[in-house]
Amino acid sequence: MLSTQLPVKNSNRNIFVDLLETVVISLAICMVIYLTLATPNQVEGQSMEPNFHNQELVFTNKVIQWLGETAFGQNLNYNYERGDVIILHHGKTDLIKRIIAKDGDTLRISNNEVYVNGKLLDEYYIPINSRTYLPPNEEALFQEGVTTRVPEGYYFVMGDNRENSRDSRFKDIGYISRHDIKGRVFFRYWPIDKLGIIRKGEYLEQSVTEINNNQKD
Repeated sequence: MLSTQLPVKNSNRNIFVDLLETVVISLAICMVIYLTLATPNQVEGQSMEPNFHNQELVFTNKVIQWLGETAFGQNLNYNYERGDVIILHHGKTDLIKRIIAKDGDTLRISNNEVYVNGKLLDEYYIPINSRTYLPPNEEALFQEGVTTRVPEGYYFVMGDNRENSRDSRFKDIGYISRHDIKGRVFFRYWPIDKLGIIRKGEYLEQSVTEINNNQKD
């Protein structure tokens, strides 16, 4: 009588090999995604409240970082924009902030309000009573009411929680080089009740004439 044990052993071995191959392929795919497409990040601190809270988990799009400056990316208008939430590297830590002004933009903070390219920035993503103050003179990147221009290859960023955010308003952070940006936040996966896509923050620009007309009304 022929033994049936050997085929059983081969069958078990085949299942184990198939499972191992599946795990290896899955890990390889995850590694490729991690290195080239998206990176998981954890929100630290209160600087982006009420839109992002401490210990929330998000995915960061890395493609825009290396594609945005290429001719292909520029043709598609695929690059960092004002209102984008980004992860940036500063010192030994990663920070989550929002882009307020890009290179070439003029910027002024006056009476706790932000002006970009001479227009008042009405930011829908920050609390109504939020104030964009400037830190003390010895800590401030620029002074109250003074117009500055964002240097080439740099961005001006702030947290949405303006009263509790250390950001580009401070000398020790200042303008953010593109090379220090890790990517754009595009998806929140924790907590589950906030699962979803993160879109660019909406804002309205008002000229001085529009502001004066609104005040008259």
